[in-house]
Amino acid sequence: MKIARRIASLLGTIVVAGFLIATRLISAQAKEAESSPPPHSKRVEVGDAGVSGLHLKAYSNLWKFTQQKPGGVAVPAGTWSDSLESVDFQGRPALKRTQIAKYDKKSIQLTLVSVFDPRTMEPLSFDYSRSDNGNVRHVGFHHEIVTYRHTDVTGAKPEEATAKLDRPVFDFYGGMYGVLISALPLAKGYTTELPALDTNKMAVDWVPVRVKGRETIPAGPGKTAETWVVETPTKFYGRMTWWVRKEPPYVIKATVEVPENHDGSVTLAVLITYTRA
Repeated sequence: MKIARRIASLLGTIVVAGFLIATRLISAQAKEAESSPPPHSKRVEVGDAGVSGLHLKAYSNLWKFTQQKPGGVAVPAGTWSDSLESVDFQGRPALKRTQIAKYDKKSIQLTLVSVFDPRTMEPLSFDYSRSDNGNVRHVGFHHEIVTYRHTDVTGAKPEEATAKLDRPVFDFYGGMYGVLISALPLAKGYTTELPALDTNKMAVDWVPVRVKGRETIPAGPGKTAETWVVETPTKFYGRMTWWVRKEPPYVIKATVEVPENHDGSVTLAVLITYTRA
């Protein structure tokens, strides 16, 4: 039951990176310290020419996912669908990514909708809902200004927060993760850091990106795909590994090492593995 709760709250862990948000605003000094990258590290910013989603095309995809406790075996947990389509967002062309997780043992469905600018991968909005308890979240991105609204359960009073960051951010944690990784200039040995929104702190979190190499992997029944293997060992939300390519559906496989706590410790609670159905 504890693991089921933890996985069902993937929104609070890797899916939306701890959307158990504090409603207070972060001070300017705290934001500056949080968003400062380590000395001598390479990084990319929103608007850099090397980060582009212009190659992205409409697609639909379906993964199955398993969960595995330390020392245990992988147990089927459900399915995760993923689709991409062109939309109009407030009078401008955009792409919308819709993901739906369905859990086998619980009547729980998680829906995540990300709208973003394909030219730069800059996020425009993110929405999340959970079917069993009325938990809904909305993030609006307005360059350096980010707004957040969260209703914990049906009928609860919404919590709201606004933060002014020192730079625009990518929505790595909210719903873009692997697709965002596929928009980077991937190459053997490529490393960088991405400015992402950490909604626990309403501040910038720099996400490390490391390309480990190339690998041909299963890509559904009777299919294989040549992919880039990319690690994103986040500081607080676990190590994630993506098998991605530049052709749809872009993310072929993923693993997420969910930690026991979001304090930088490496104690593993569960390993989640996503493979094409």
